[in-house]
Amino acid sequence: MRKRDWTTQLANTIKAAIERPFSWGEFDCCLFAADCALAVCGVDPAEAYRGCYSSEAGAKRLLKKLHGSLEGAWDACFARIPPGLLQRGDIALYDGPNGRGVAVFWADEFWSVSPEGVCRIECEPLTVWRVE
Repeated sequence: MRKRDWTTQLANTIKAAIERPFSWGEFDCCLFAADCALAVCGVDPAEAYRGCYSSEAGAKRLLKKLHGSLEGAWDACFARIPPGLLQRGDIALYDGPNGRGVAVFWADEFWSVSPEGVCRIECEPLTVWRVE
């Protein structure tokens, strides 16, 4: 269930991350999306991952060990929905220039982590999860 003030909390989470630089295991696309999920409904899909890796290889190893895939990690917490039913606060998996990533949908745009911080991105959602 979404929090009563989830829109304010999600907006504040995104705003606070705008200038935060990318860092594996501290602030990457999955941890940012998990922070957004926490703001929306109080569920932390990255609880078992936080502070447990410091590189891309480490993230992939841990992901494979705990959930098998990026999709498996999000499936463990949220239900998939058709991309056409996407709403504010939902999480989308996409193919980006550096591989697969996740983004939160907010203000009719997708937001994810770049090397300089969180920003709007162009993406075509492959999978979408309803965050509630």
